Amino acid sequence: MASDVPAVSGLPLGFAAYLKLLPPLGIDRSVPVATYSFKARTVEQLNARATFWTTYGIVGGQPAPDRLTPITYRQVAAELGVAYTPAFGNEAISRADGGWPPHLGSSLALEVAFAQQLIAVLGPQTDTYFFGSVGEGNYRWDAQDMPTDWLEQGQAGNVVDLYQQERRWPTYTFAADRAWCLYQGEDQELALGCSLATAQQLQTHPTLEAWPFM
Repeated sequence: MASDVPAVSGLPLGFAAYLKLLPPLGIDRSVPVATYSFKARTVEQLNARATFWTTYGIVGGQPAPDRLTPITYRQVAAELGVAYTPAFGNEAISRADGGWPPHLGSSLALEVAFAQQLIAVLGPQTDTYFFGSVGEGNYRWDAQDMPTDWLEQGQAGNVVDLYQQERRWPTYTFAADRAWCLYQGEDQELALGCSLATAQQLQTHPTLEAWPFM
């Protein structure tokens, strides 16, 4: 099955381990989600949803970023009463409730903390390349105002600044010595190719959550 991993994750061959990294998640415990109706077919149901969102400060189906505190997917699975398996993620959360629960969301602060924790494991001083692909929707504008691929070099820790600027990972973030490679496809969870030792560190990390590609 290892030979099938790159086709799924977008990563090159040759790594000892391949992981998918679950994105950061936050919760606003003040939102009474037990009273929330996921039904939105009638005018009355839509009005009830709008009233709920206005009352509890829900914007775009998520709480205000400054009210979010970190929560793990393991904790969410336990609260939903579903199994915490490699298949569990944002889609599974939506399926369990019949829609995205309005007390869960993310924020730039949570996402930056996630990036910092991940890079702390990979080595913030590691010589690293950052590549953005037009094909994956991660591009820069050239002198003719046309979208173009881009490539930068720096240290792994620089990706935190890049994330704060772009609000997304480069398409590829990879160590110059090829010790590891991160891939962020369009609308895809972050994927990592790395050594077995690094995979073990991430799979036992107290706050980061990672599953091996099967």
